Amino acid sequence: MVCPVFTEPRDVDAAELARLLEQHWGLRKAVLEYAPVGFGGYHWRCVEGDGTRYFVTADDLRAAHHGRVAPDAVEATLERAFRTAVALREGAGLEFVVAPIRDDEGSVLRRLGDHHVVRIEPFVDGVSADDGEYGSAAERRRVATAIGRLHAASDRVPAGLLRRDDLAIPSRAGLDLVLDDLNEPWGAGPYSEPARSLIRSSAADLRRRLRAFDEAADRARAAPEPWVVTHGEPHRANVVMGDGGSVHLVDWDTVRVAPRERDLRTVLDDDRTGWDEYTAEAGDVALRPEVLDLYAEGWNLAEIAIYVTQFRAPHHQTQDTLVAWEALNEYLPRRGATRAIARSGSNLRHEGQEPPDPEGDLSLRP
Repeated sequence: MVCPVFTEPRDVDAAELARLLEQHWGLRKAVLEYAPVGFGGYHWRCVEGDGTRYFVTADDLRAAHHGRVAPDAVEATLERAFRTAVALREGAGLEFVVAPIRDDEGSVLRRLGDHHVVRIEPFVDGVSADDGEYGSAAERRRVATAIGRLHAASDRVPAGLLRRDDLAIPSRAGLDLVLDDLNEPWGAGPYSEPARSLIRSSAADLRRRLRAFDEAADRARAAPEPWVVTHGEPHRANVVMGDGGSVHLVDWDTVRVAPRERDLRTVLDDDRTGWDEYTAEAGDVALRPEVLDLYAEGWNLAEIAIYVTQFRAPHHQTQDTLVAWEALNEYLPRRGATRAIARSGSNLRHEGQEPPDPEGDLSLRP
């Protein structure tokens, strides 16, 4: 539920990053290689002088998916989330949690410059995926077992670390502003006008969907079912499948206390593959289809909000904006009603492809 990061950030200096890693994590002679993968944070593969491998991430505190929250508040939220991941691994004994390595002062994050925070994690050997769709029933069952263990460990995490899901749509304020600003041209970048036209054709439907989402969220808040510790985005792109059937779950910035359906919507398929494995760990619990639908719709609306907010703001033609434009067109097709995206959180990659010119490429014209 975040923006693509296939283009290396211009405002992160690799030499400064290496100095930060040496100063606070003791990594000497670290060699960094940018990894154009995933959404949200910028990633580097890191090899220390002694051959030890790490995975380094820099999160941009100004990114659109943070919903226009002040950078210091974003940093505090991320610190809390990754400290929760450490507690899940070390305190609750969940070995599948890929948690950050604490630095020389016990922190999980370090500020780099004015706008980025850095964390490092062990490099995990295994197979990852470019998109969020599970490739087999066996994969779903393995992940469902891990998610069941996670939910069952909810009472083993210090209460002060846990943040409660507010059932709100990230970047909702930006989407509301966009829906009120469709009559005048947008001139902030090459995708601004195509995005405005696309949203304008779907505006009435979007407003209806937002009202329906708010009503469903109110019902979920009032329901008596207990909430649990959730990862938030346990789709295939956030899972590394290791040798011997091991599962490694990465990217814990979205960890929250929430209804269990927040995780299960991406793990279970329409046939509920993995449900038996999940309940073997989580206990005799009920699955609520209406809450699954709530989180699926919340994901879709959040994706739309993030991308249109990005295109209403100043931007350039890059690999990232191309992928964002293609994703927005999947969530808001030009013809007919919007449709749910089965591969929620998928990572669309187009290596070596130049972004087209919106003025010259008719495929970009709504």
